[in-house]
Amino acid sequence: MRVATGFLVILSFLTQCAGPQVVREEEKAKLRDRVNEYWQYRIKGDVERAYQCEAPAFREKVSILQYVNRFKMVKYLDAEVQEIEVKGGEASSKLKLTYVIFLRAISNKKLSKLEEEKWVKIEGAWYHVPEDFEMKKNDSKG
Repeated sequence: MRVATGFLVILSFLTQCAGPQVVREEEKAKLRDRVNEYWQYRIKGDVERAYQCEAPAFREKVSILQYVNRFKMVKYLDAEVQEIEVKGGEASSKLKLTYVIFLRAISNKKLSKLEEEKWVKIEGAWYHVPEDFEMKKNDSKG
């Protein structure tokens, strides 16, 4: 009986220690899926769906027409998630992006860059925060 009790105590302790790590990995996986979803919309040119992935505070200030105009000169071809980091309700993703720019001198040349993005969790969902948009503390309450 003592052996069984001791085993249960140790098992309980190990489960509690592993719990936060498992939750963190699950959250990273959810965010990775969301990042991939967002970038597939951008690659396919599905601006309406990509716009819905943007932070609500951003969408309050930037209309969908203004959003569309941001991407007139660029066509994204591929996005490969390199790294995901989650800290509570905020996160970052590092990506390798492949794209073309519609300028006469380089319009047919594939370009690539590494980019780091911000993400924010609002009411259980992850939203992209454009690099030129400053989130205020109350913006993340949704």
